[in-house]
Amino acid sequence: MRDNDGDLDIVTNEFNSAPQILVSNLTSRRPIHWLKVKPAGTVSDRDGLGATVRVTAGGRTLMKYDDGKSGYLSQSSLPLYFGLGEAQKVDRVEITWPSGRKQTVSEGLRVNDLVRITEPR
Repeated sequence: MRDNDGDLDIVTNEFNSAPQILVSNLTSRRPIHWLKVKPAGTVSDRDGLGATVRVTAGGRTLMKYDDGKSGYLSQSSLPLYFGLGEAQKVDRVEITWPSGRKQTVSEGLRVNDLVRITEPR
């Protein structure tokens, strides 16, 4: 999402070669609904690493574990990205923090937005 239009772009490179940027133009064909979640730990890791995030929207619950990686020698994008399909609104975001605390946010959530959630002390 390098151009912040909602579709995911990819940066990749092979050993000893220049990076390649693959830019998606999906949003030119149809609307994209998404939510980015940026956890901020106070007791847990400050970047939210180790948190489990659940987003409920359009009758579905999507879950991601924030481990900061996606595979061998790779890095996932931060914040966490959730594709919402046809959902027109986000019902709630639930976070289970590494500290064991659980938090639910249901106010101020909009599709195609970034939500920052700070762990309660």
